[in-house]
Amino acid sequence: MATSLGLRLFEFPVESTQTINKTLDFCDLQEPQVRATANEIKRWMWRWLLKGEPLGVNGRVKHRFYIRRHKMWEYARGLALTNTSARTRSNDRPLTVLDIGGAMTAPVFYLAGLGDSVVCLDIDQQLTDRTNTTAARRQLRIDARTTNLVDDDPSAADLGVDDGFDRVFCFCVIEHVPAPGQTVLAQRMAALVKPGGMLAMSFDFGEDAPSEAPLRTTERVDEIRSAIGLPLMGNDAFVDTGSRHRLDRRYPDRLFTFGSMFFQRPQ
Repeated sequence: MATSLGLRLFEFPVESTQTINKTLDFCDLQEPQVRATANEIKRWMWRWLLKGEPLGVNGRVKHRFYIRRHKMWEYARGLALTNTSARTRSNDRPLTVLDIGGAMTAPVFYLAGLGDSVVCLDIDQQLTDRTNTTAARRQLRIDARTTNLVDDDPSAADLGVDDGFDRVFCFCVIEHVPAPGQTVLAQRMAALVKPGGMLAMSFDFGEDAPSEAPLRTTERVDEIRSAIGLPLMGNDAFVDTGSRHRLDRRYPDRLFTFGSMFFQRPQ
């Protein structure tokens, strides 16, 4: 549970004009709620490492003592701006969380460590098996499955909750789904958000992004937004700041960025 960490808890409501649906700017990591969340994730990672447990990033699992800044941007903002991190949630009520494509990643284990019930859908059998084994060893409430939301259309009940999930996270997954399936994925994960629940997603963005099917234009982002069909939190239109970065060490000459969108289902 969150209070078991001995933390003072706050809620940082997202103002309707706050620009959160946007591309990566490293200055975002200095926003108070994001910085507090990033620091908490860093401390949690050291504790996890000292337990001898590895973590995955982009499918590569190893013992890690840090998260690169662009990954921290998506993790910390995703958790902070949805009032999900230990530093931003307003009470110690456990949340039901659906993670798309994040088997063995830090957010899955971090949130389960707060007492949340986490369902992780990842098509990699090896990663889901390893996630479940780690969760059982650490007595964490994680249910990792190879359910593919492009091919399968599970109800919330099929995934173990009655009326949908409090939080749905999709961190840099949609760009690995062939374009015809992206719309299906967007619709199905949105359908699993409960009334009052939130969905946060991030994605590779830009003309030169090297992933299989990145969102290359704001027009494509708007198509995914329309497929999700939920009201945006914060600003009402996705903003491309124009900045591009070397984010993938495998492609040092490819300049691109991350994008983010945040949604909430009305009560």
